[in-house]
Amino acid sequence: MNYLRFLQIPTINKIIPIHLITVGSNNQPYLNRPVGLPYHQIFIVTKGKGVFRIFGVGDVELVPGEAIIVLAGTSHEYFPLTKNGWELAYVGFDGQLANLILSQLNLNGEKKFTIQQYDIVWEHIEELWLIAKKNESTIQWQTSECLYSILLKIKRLSQSDVSLDNIDEGSQNEHIRKAAEYICTNYSKPITTAYLSNMIGYSPQHFTRLFKDLYKTTPHQYLSNIRLEKSKYILEKERTLQISEVADRVGLEENYFIRLFKNKYGITPGFYRKKLLLQ
Repeated sequence: MNYLRFLQIPTINKIIPIHLITVGSNNQPYLNRPVGLPYHQIFIVTKGKGVFRIFGVGDVELVPGEAIIVLAGTSHEYFPLTKNGWELAYVGFDGQLANLILSQLNLNGEKKFTIQQYDIVWEHIEELWLIAKKNESTIQWQTSECLYSILLKIKRLSQSDVSLDNIDEGSQNEHIRKAAEYICTNYSKPITTAYLSNMIGYSPQHFTRLFKDLYKTTPHQYLSNIRLEKSKYILEKERTLQISEVADRVGLEENYFIRLFKNKYGITPGFYRKKLLLQ
């Protein structure tokens, strides 16, 4: 199996309904994407074992032959579990019809797929790579055709860990995902379950039940998890900020923030920062 390098398409033809942004593979180190990326990504494991941590949802462990699609704007991090490396093939894409295609193929949730004969999908990724390397005027049209073929192959050859939703459930889940996206984008603002449920037209009780069915946690806990993950990132990247400023950045009162942080991570934000400074 050949090893691809990172390749990114420099310009985008917006007429094309689904377009390639990046393709490649590497021996994956730890990466933190606290606000996600502005495009969707397919990841397929070709060697080793590692974890994708979807903030507010949980951990997804992946081994060779397994794949995950991380949607645009999804807060996440990922890291290897095996000492001899964790190799990932990846494809980044976007476009006006990208969301619709993922929804129709039921590939738009935070779940992993086991791909039967994943070498077939890998061959198509290699083909996509070779097309993208060409300096031709039709490159974006060609990569779009190949990208759509890859998505179809993933759907046809995969077994999802989550059963297919019926049409009504899919429609409801789309509303719930929009609420979750709102939380990820506006976590620093005052957000209540009543506000979220009203935003998508459900009663608070019905909204909470659907949200818990999809994300295995309540809207309130999901918001708390996002805020705490964001606070860890701020503590790591902006080490001169006061703890009160960090709390304010994530929409929490200082004492409540400290209590939540300690309950989740076992140490206070101040002690967590001290440990970082000693590293």
